[in-house]
Amino acid sequence: MSIILGQHVTLSGKVTTLQWIKPGYEAETEAALGFHRGRLAQGYWILVLKQLPRPDQFRFDGTTLNSGGRLGLPAATSAADLQRPKVHDQVLGQRGAAGYADLQTRTLRDIRIQGEQRIAKVLPATRHDALMPPGHQYPAGGGGLQWSILPPGLPFLAAAEVRADGTVAIPGRVLDLATGDYAKRALLRHALMLA
Repeated sequence: MSIILGQHVTLSGKVTTLQWIKPGYEAETEAALGFHRGRLAQGYWILVLKQLPRPDQFRFDGTTLNSGGRLGLPAATSAADLQRPKVHDQVLGQRGAAGYADLQTRTLRDIRIQGEQRIAKVLPATRHDALMPPGHQYPAGGGGLQWSILPPGLPFLAAAEVRADGTVAIPGRVLDLATGDYAKRALLRHALMLA
């Protein structure tokens, strides 16, 4: 998939909220999101959702503690991992279809399209490795909100490209986060919240 900074792209799949994504602190971001150590070292894109989904456009996947949107710890093999129950199925079973839809509607009241609570997606340059055990590739994360945006997807803005050299490109400028400059980090955070 070709991504161009500042342009919109339609995406589906796992998302979280912006507050769990910390450019310049990749080890913390990996631990928060449930990526193996080093997954973000080659760089990644931060994409932000530009419209609130309708209830029929997403499903609950618990939190990033629920690797793959499933209950329990990730397994040693892909086949075993697929046997773990899905958070979505558990919530649906407990609440029924009407209760699930009501929970989606109520949850959307707390989500914004700007700010720290906006829906965001991380696309690592290091893609999924089908040969790596799920328990290693996707360890339990730090507990941030986790949803799945359902196909055909929703419009996301390519808001930032975090590069392996410690720089981050946002529309109109490149920031060097490797220096630890607080002002640059604050500028980036502000840009991501408002993009």
